[in-house]
Amino acid sequence: MPEPDASARPNPHLIVPWSATTLTPRSEPAGGGGPDLVQRQDRHGHAAALADGLETAQRESAQLIQGTPDTFQPDGFAVRIEAARNHPLMLERLDGAGLTLMSSHPQTEISQQDALVWIPFDKVSSFTQRITDFTRDTASGNPKQASLVANMEHIQRALLEHLWQERQDLPPLDVERWWELWFDPRISPTDPVTTLRSLAAERHWRVSDRAIHVGERLVAHVATTGNELALLLATNACPAEIRSPTFAEGLYAVDREFRVDLVKDLVARIEPAAPEAPAVCILDTGIAQEHALLKTALYERAYSVLPGSTPADRIGHGTQMAGLALFGDFAAALESKGPVVLGHGLESVKILNDSHAPAASPRTCAETTANAVATVEIGNGSPAPSGRVFSMAVTRESGEGENGIDGTATLWSATLDALAAGTDVTVRNDRIELIGAPDPEAARLIIVSAGNIRGAVPQQMRTEEGALDHLVLCDLSRIEEPAQAHNVLTVGACTHLDAVPTSSLFEGYRPLAMPGALSPFSRTSVALTNAAITKPDIVLEGGNMLVAPDDSFIDAHDLVSVATTHHDPARQLTWTNATSAATAQAAALAAMAMSTYPGLQPQTVRALLVHEAQWTPAMEQDLFKKTGAPNLTKGEVMRQVVRRYGWGMPTAERIRNSASNAVTMIIQDTLVPYKQVKGGQVRLAELKLHELPWPLEQLRDLAETTVDLRVTLAYMIEPNPGRRGMLGRYSYASHGLRFAIKGSTESGDAFRRRLAEQASHESDGLGNPKAFESHSRWVVGPRFRNLGSLHADIWRGSAAELADCGMLAVYPVGGWWKANKRKDRIGLPVSYALLISLRTPEITTDLYTPIAAQLGIPVEVTPAAQTDIVDGIPIQMQLGW
Repeated sequence: MPEPDASARPNPHLIVPWSATTLTPRSEPAGGGGPDLVQRQDRHGHAAALADGLETAQRESAQLIQGTPDTFQPDGFAVRIEAARNHPLMLERLDGAGLTLMSSHPQTEISQQDALVWIPFDKVSSFTQRITDFTRDTASGNPKQASLVANMEHIQRALLEHLWQERQDLPPLDVERWWELWFDPRISPTDPVTTLRSLAAERHWRVSDRAIHVGERLVAHVATTGNELALLLATNACPAEIRSPTFAEGLYAVDREFRVDLVKDLVARIEPAAPEAPAVCILDTGIAQEHALLKTALYERAYSVLPGSTPADRIGHGTQMAGLALFGDFAAALESKGPVVLGHGLESVKILNDSHAPAASPRTCAETTANAVATVEIGNGSPAPSGRVFSMAVTRESGEGENGIDGTATLWSATLDALAAGTDVTVRNDRIELIGAPDPEAARLIIVSAGNIRGAVPQQMRTEEGALDHLVLCDLSRIEEPAQAHNVLTVGACTHLDAVPTSSLFEGYRPLAMPGALSPFSRTSVALTNAAITKPDIVLEGGNMLVAPDDSFIDAHDLVSVATTHHDPARQLTWTNATSAATAQAAALAAMAMSTYPGLQPQTVRALLVHEAQWTPAMEQDLFKKTGAPNLTKGEVMRQVVRRYGWGMPTAERIRNSASNAVTMIIQDTLVPYKQVKGGQVRLAELKLHELPWPLEQLRDLAETTVDLRVTLAYMIEPNPGRRGMLGRYSYASHGLRFAIKGSTESGDAFRRRLAEQASHESDGLGNPKAFESHSRWVVGPRFRNLGSLHADIWRGSAAELADCGMLAVYPVGGWWKANKRKDRIGLPVSYALLISLRTPEITTDLYTPIAAQLGIPVEVTPAAQTDIVDGIPIQMQLGW
């Protein structure tokens, strides 16, 4: 993105150098009473039925194993344990004492919860004894093993369909197809992938060239019929889960005419960044390396991870993304007259095949993405950038019931989470491993698109009254894989483009979306009301559509699209749109932030783009009353605003600078979330208390004036993608962090006590924060904002009240690191970014100078006030049709 004239630059955001106070939470209370148990009147009959089911499963498994070659024979078998209706299984009790919980399915309207459990043959008798013990009483007169046995309804040998983890029905078992196999290495001392490859060679199955090791799971892909695949259940390569794979697919672009003279003029005015400057790495269809507008920014850093494929872009999508990632607002750069000084460069890794021929061993998106990251980080001897932004405007088109449609993790999204957290990528022979502890120093900033609505027609956008409203379709169109990843910055699309061509062909046409609204192409998470994430995080320009006078036709015209670079040297310019265009522009903003603030960590840059985003008037319509108070409930804000638009649209100006009346403070810190105490128990270790450089005098002078306090907390979690349940030790996130602010009438000691109690209350990640007097001031509130690994909110109230709230804390809550008592993770510090902004509508009030003075930062000139900034809104140019 072009840098502004340095002499006109206002004051930068304030990096807070103060050390936080470290507190230790009080001891956590003992656990609660556990799940509601079925009252079994005939305990003997119930135990006998379960034991009989287990015995039958053992006998059937032993018979099947007799036909398995000796080298592949397992030492156990898988069973399916079904729960009683509305009574959950105690999953933790099924993952110990020799048993291994493989996976589970939650209860639905038509099926009960179940658990898939691996039982070694030599542990059957002990498991049977635990079931039989249910017929006996404890000293207090309660049934023994009640929490384990009471809610079990049925035990049977696990079948192939029981391992299926997708929402759509199991495909026909007599048709060859690719399957995604998730292995739990704890089940067998032998390598399941080695066994799989040997069996595949004997039975002529096709197997993917590489397996992927993510977290506690090893994932491989095989092509065969379901009937053949069922043989694995009687081997030491029995999968813990079976899913539908996500393979890399090609993308196609549409283009129109161009004006070569504009390109020549821009080429002459470009001043490229140094080779060591930050770079945007485009993961896409490749790049046109000789394009005059891109070549000087590449420094020959173009790669391909596809066998037999060059880095060249034959489809065009990657080159389109490169133009926007380099220039940001490409149209503005074309129209400008002076020098265009670039603050960052480019890299490209080709991950999408440009061949229409099916591969003998198709590569999964997870494998190609991990391999691409490893490839660019190794490099080819060209200068390495000082910072890197990975930009991937690639999603998997998904239908109802497919991968990740409900917001749960897939192999691809979990791989992105592991990469972002700083997990090392090891590529060797038939494996890609992402299994080491995350390294904060190696964290990666990854930006992905939310996914596009394709082939929309007006009939899909009708309201109940018959009016045309694209939000009807956007709200029903869920984000696509891998946009649900926790650690990435997910980008949706808005639009400010509303011009209509003067051609008679478009007489009477009008723009579908009003300026500042959601782009008609953008997907949302409005329908994901129970998901563990909320996406997108931000929105940027993604183009509009034009509607025919009779509402019968919509057209994605170039005039309401975004100009960018074309992969064909003879054409040079083209137009693009949707969340792809928005994602590339977000990558440009992130690289600009890295260039402006070289010391920022990846999670801080991610947080900065979210923190400096704002909702347009069209987005926050009806959100606030005329008094400034919220007009919607917190749940409605989450559903109608955040799940559509994220936190709004960031601009280059807000990301670079603070203003006199809109000051951003940036804190980068670490804390140790968990420690081990006597008895081997794992407890919360640290809370961090940040005393802020509050401008008390100025806030008190403003008295009852309404001010905004904005807080954004970002960190990286280590993923646990196995579907063994989503809570406690089987939660997806390794840990969670939360923030809280001191109440205006609360003493420092009372605030510390409340923090300790709150951290304890949420230690298992299940509880909602207890109500507190200042919670009503938050626009979203603690209950709704604590999703994913980035939490943002806005406190709105009087300046006088906020003056006494200058203390903010960050504290941990539970995750699988804590619940699993991982000795190699307990005691590890985790990094976080905490951004705090004060903003007042009183433009004559200078908040910046007194805060900077407390931090010891000199202010050379009085910073300008911030008004409504429109920087970053594309300029519409009719470049030729």
